[in-house]
Amino acid sequence: MNTQLIDGLVQTIRSLPLEERYLLLARLKEDQTHDEIWGKLHDYEQQYNMTSEQFYQQFSSGDLGDSADYINWAGFYEMVQLQPI
Repeated sequence: MNTQLIDGLVQTIRSLPLEERYLLLARLKEDQTHDEIWGKLHDYEQQYNMTSEQFYQQFSSGDLGDSADYINWAGFYEMVQLQPI
């Protein structure tokens, strides 16, 4: 796995304006359904024994480090947060 590429993509996505993130999310939905994203969040919650919200607060404050799992989990959580209600 090319973690350097993934890290670069995550940073690029985070630097996008909100409107562009919405556009990206819309395009990603073509490949990955809402239920699949929630399933991935649930899997991470079970694996690390905390809610995604708890994780994201700790991850954002720098308390957890930057493992590939954490970066992916944060990305999926951000996708869910960007979805219109």
